[in-house]
Amino acid sequence: MGALLWAEKHRPRRVSEVIGNEEAVAEFVKWMSEWERKAVPKQKAAFFYGPPGTGKTSLVLAYSEERGYDLVQVNASDRRTAEDLRSVLAHATASNAVLGGRRMVLIDEVEGAVMSAESGSVAALTELVDRTSVPLVLIANDVWDQRLMPLRERCKLIAFRRLRSRDIEERLRTIAQREGLRVDEELVKTIAQRSRGDLRAAINDLQAIAVPVTGSRVVTELLESREVELNAFELMAKVFGARSLSDGRGVLTNAGLDIDGVMTWVSENLQTQIKDPKALEEAYRILADADLHLRRASRFQRWELMKYGTALLSAGPGIVKSSTSERGGRFEFPSRIRFLQQTRVERELTRSVLEKVASRTHMSTSKAATEFLPYLRMMMKAGDMGVAKSLGLTEREVDTLLSKAPELQVKHEKPEVETARPRTTVRARRARRG
Repeated sequence: MGALLWAEKHRPRRVSEVIGNEEAVAEFVKWMSEWERKAVPKQKAAFFYGPPGTGKTSLVLAYSEERGYDLVQVNASDRRTAEDLRSVLAHATASNAVLGGRRMVLIDEVEGAVMSAESGSVAALTELVDRTSVPLVLIANDVWDQRLMPLRERCKLIAFRRLRSRDIEERLRTIAQREGLRVDEELVKTIAQRSRGDLRAAINDLQAIAVPVTGSRVVTELLESREVELNAFELMAKVFGARSLSDGRGVLTNAGLDIDGVMTWVSENLQTQIKDPKALEEAYRILADADLHLRRASRFQRWELMKYGTALLSAGPGIVKSSTSERGGRFEFPSRIRFLQQTRVERELTRSVLEKVASRTHMSTSKAATEFLPYLRMMMKAGDMGVAKSLGLTEREVDTLLSKAPELQVKHEKPEVETARPRTTVRARRARRG
């Protein structure tokens, strides 16, 4: 087994070697043909999205190698600021290669730009898309993050789906033959099925089990315990598609969300999946029972209760839905999670302020939030920045605190002069009483 990863060693060198996602491949080739006819397409950037290991990066690499493009490849996760991205890509997207060659730019893991969105990285990528004079390809697993909307609006979206097991099996057999590796046929099928459409994961598994055929049973047992992360929409399909408690077994184990995240997704999608009032009431009751078991397990460290909570959460809504024969609507991204994503920067800045206050005043952050922050905001609203400076608050932290409490704005107005009321005599008062 060589030092080079087989996923890299056996990466496609020609577009025809890319397996699966035929429609996506055809869309990309057609889009590139517009560039090659010297007719700059309306959408100057292509945005590949889909699960990992489905050939997104491999397609770009194979096309550039086959057609003789000078490929500039950048990982957005490694470029944490807008200035960094601009300095690396501004020249690459503005001109072709040296000596008249053709250039293409590939920006992988665009999610990295989302994670540092407060630094302006998404805005920098948007500028590059608008100004590029060469083909620009963006790649992400999930393109539907709200912060990526400016990019989605400007790019040609090309979706990649999970690969078929039989296609993965064929590629694994080819690689095994090239490496002189004898692999049991059942083992090849097991690896392909366990990969859940991720070719890179399957190739890595094949390389990891490069052992004689006699050890295949042990390897199969190891692969059966391999956890493959489900994305949230796949998870919802399994939860609401359950027909019995056994259908929900192991679903949450392979989820890419924590229990609270799963509870949020399920509860906010209940009303789009179950319309019948009585069934909906039953589903909410099941979720409440699940939450009760899970909270008790955590609070009292009674971990044996977890199995009851997870069983109710992973299968209960689906069982109720199946009793109504309802088809259900489209799964929606939870508003609570979207709100937390949109306010992440503000919450992080507020948390930073609380930590500074707590360290200087020797109180907990929760106490600082309720007993110190309101008065600090009032002082800053009134123009007194002395305490803020002594705490070492940054300009952004001060702006965040001020914007959070507009009702504390102190208005310096002249007090109204109270006009004297006319005095009434005793006789007049008696006259009014009759």
